[in-house]
Amino acid sequence: MEYGLIGEHLGHSFSKQIHSRLGNDRYILREVPRDRVDKFFETREFSGINVTIPYKKTALAACDEVSDLAKRAQAVNCVVNRGGRLYGENTDCAGILATLEHAGIDVRDKTVLVLGRGGAATAVQAVIESLGGCPVTVYRKQAEGCVLPEQAARMYPDAAVVINATPAGMHPDVESQALDLSGFDQLEFVFDLVYNPLKTRLLLQARSLGIPHDNGLRMLVTQAVRAHEIFFGVQVPDAITEQVLADLVRQRRNIVLIGMSSCGKSTLGKRLAQTLGLSFTDLDAEIEAAAGLSIPEIFRQEQEAGFRRRETEAARQAGLETGQVIACGGGIIERPENLDLLHRNGIILWLKRDPALMVHEDADRPMLKQGFDSLYARRAPVYASWADLTVANDGSLQEGLEAVCRALGLRVDGPASSG
Repeated sequence: MEYGLIGEHLGHSFSKQIHSRLGNDRYILREVPRDRVDKFFETREFSGINVTIPYKKTALAACDEVSDLAKRAQAVNCVVNRGGRLYGENTDCAGILATLEHAGIDVRDKTVLVLGRGGAATAVQAVIESLGGCPVTVYRKQAEGCVLPEQAARMYPDAAVVINATPAGMHPDVESQALDLSGFDQLEFVFDLVYNPLKTRLLLQARSLGIPHDNGLRMLVTQAVRAHEIFFGVQVPDAITEQVLADLVRQRRNIVLIGMSSCGKSTLGKRLAQTLGLSFTDLDAEIEAAAGLSIPEIFRQEQEAGFRRRETEAARQAGLETGQVIACGGGIIERPENLDLLHRNGIILWLKRDPALMVHEDADRPMLKQGFDSLYARRAPVYASWADLTVANDGSLQEGLEAVCRALGLRVDGPASSG
């Protein structure tokens, strides 16, 4: 092994992909059992490695020399073999710092609530202290020097930043949340180190409260870039870092299309997925497949309430997947909880079409029987409030495709284009 990542379980790692984009095709993933990790470091048969849980403290102890920041973080996640001597660094700290800087957050003399007390939390605290901030550990159990989550708002109402350094909210435990943000009214930023899903419950709550927020993807890419620089003694341009991050976001993000029936969601969605190299999911088709019934049959047998329950479950399942274009039924906005389910990994786009161009009556669309005009008048404001982006789709399929790609900041170069 020359370059790579070691850890106990690496099935969902993006490290190989990121380092390949940086030009290191020799980077591999290697799962090392706990009873063999000491031997791995003793043999020193590598040039440069990244280290992930649960071996960051083992790496710290194995190194002959470590940086001051790694000492303060009490963990090493990057090790370079320099002529048989091991030098350790903590590049997670660089990723944490980059995320705060990108958000324009100055923590000096401000209270920063750090959720958790593991290795990631220690790295966060080291960075906050180096910036002159005042970190406070919030932990779910009684422990010396820690505050319980339910006490945090009362004890630190002036908290400016919340940083989650726990696995709470990480797939598949997506319903968990380490801290309720509703008791804080001075928050400037919420940072969740988790990036699967792209928006945890913590970040979804921050979004609903209008608080700037970010996930752990920038941290992930930045720490990998810093490791690459250490491995090869090079300087990676910021533009490369941003491009790698943008590509990773595009690869994982869902594009969720909402709007009235016959506005073009399915037709344009299929073409968009083909163009961007993403998969395509039609929620109505998923509902029919799961029920073994057509949508009109579901409405007849289970009424609208039964259909909406099925629709929410389909949204839940689709929202946990990544790299899709998702076409939703026109009534997806009838249940507010569907918004967060689709936002977990998605950006929501309202495909807005001139009502005169849409179908006003269709036996296969039961809700249109209520009267198109009144239905549109009621739904349009909700579509607008849900949407991250709104795109007019009044022209040809190609014009609609180009308009959507422009809104997403992507180019349309051909069937395999990804921007």
